[in-house]
Amino acid sequence: MRVGLPTRRAYVVAALLGVGALDLHATAVGLRAHTRLLAHTLSGARMATAQARPRLMAAVAAGDADAPRRAVAAALDAGIATSAEAFLTDGRRLAAQPDAAPSPHWLTPVEMQRLRAGEILTVTQLAGPSPRVLAYVLLTGTPAPVVLRLATDASDVVADLRDRQESFITQAMGLVLVLGTIALLAPSRGEPSPGSPPVALVAYEEAMERLRARDQEISRRHQKERSRMEGELRDKEPFVRAGELTVGVVHEVRNGLGTIVGYARLVQSAGGAAAEHARAIVEECQTLETVVRRFMEFVKDDALHPATFDLGRMLSRVVARESRGRPGPAMVLPRAEAGSIEADEDVLERAFENLVRNARDAAGPGGHVWIEVERGGGSAVVTIADDGPGMPPAVRDSLRPFFTTKSGGLGLGLPFAFKIVRQHGGDLTLGDRQPRGLIVRVRLPLARSGPPPGVTDGNGRASSSGVTRDTSIGVKPTS
Repeated sequence: MRVGLPTRRAYVVAALLGVGALDLHATAVGLRAHTRLLAHTLSGARMATAQARPRLMAAVAAGDADAPRRAVAAALDAGIATSAEAFLTDGRRLAAQPDAAPSPHWLTPVEMQRLRAGEILTVTQLAGPSPRVLAYVLLTGTPAPVVLRLATDASDVVADLRDRQESFITQAMGLVLVLGTIALLAPSRGEPSPGSPPVALVAYEEAMERLRARDQEISRRHQKERSRMEGELRDKEPFVRAGELTVGVVHEVRNGLGTIVGYARLVQSAGGAAAEHARAIVEECQTLETVVRRFMEFVKDDALHPATFDLGRMLSRVVARESRGRPGPAMVLPRAEAGSIEADEDVLERAFENLVRNARDAAGPGGHVWIEVERGGGSAVVTIADDGPGMPPAVRDSLRPFFTTKSGGLGLGLPFAFKIVRQHGGDLTLGDRQPRGLIVRVRLPLARSGPPPGVTDGNGRASSSGVTRDTSIGVKPTS
């Protein structure tokens, strides 16, 4: 069957229309991708600022004139900004590092009200030679509230926008060529048209319907993911505010404890019948001070001061101190020389104190605790095992700060130890001991080869608390 000229022309026109539709679809996809990149950048800036807000609030908790400068320095140390500025709410600058950001942007009255309500505002400044993302957060605790403006580089967003613009211009030129070709191929007024739509036109319409359905499905998935992320941000906001409140409460409790201890010691020094009661008050206050100190040790970001020291001698001190402090199970120290490692001895000693104390509590007065040290492959592995009841997998999966199975416990010992080990570039694993008990295995590099990873870095086997669960461990320490 011979195909006539109008039919062939219809095929060509349908094909060109399909090319033009695909061109328009590609343009729409590019615009949506840039919109998602911009939204992701702003969301990332808000989330990073929200996570660092307790640390920034702690920097201004003293309420002195130097508080704005400390808040600016804390923001830069946390790595959430390339430059930071502190302002009064009327826009007067108090401090800036490394220098004042060349941005005339300031908050409107409505935005300032949102800031006072606890929101974190983010905007983009893409024009000019230094494109950036600005995040605003309000810090209280000083005589006058401080507005912190954090600036991060946004050159990748500008580069993506420039690429999208070039792609749009190219696609527009291609669409113009397609439309021009269709106009040339269109039948003249006197030329008869076919009696029925060509097969190619029908196929084109079906393809466009499939593309439209696919585009709608992608849009629905994108909207669902966006709603999920917004819900997660809303769920985390109360925890951020609770952290800020906790920092303030801890600060006030610590000050109050100092005053109570001072007056109690005065009563104790005076003697008499009230001296014994004053001694009990001092002991209770010291217990509360220990709780406050452990909390502050967990939330603060310590700077390490590594040096070479004897690992076995440090473990011996930990065992001796824990044995003197309170009765408990027998502890077996390493028989072989543990050797030396390069680390922060004081900080690492606090981590092993928590691990040994947990093992003794689990073993009970009639149990046993074993400590073994192995060296090899550039690492030292310290194993702390007990013959207590062990830890079921469901409990391990629930490990997180402030989660505890002990009456009166804080749930900070194991997360605090993990934080210190990760700061030293090591890892901490939990496993079952046969026939009963728990094994905590700490691997530490013998020498530091670079900066430690962030304590929130995870791996494929890490849980939300960062502690690796190694249920395959079945080693029974020798006694």
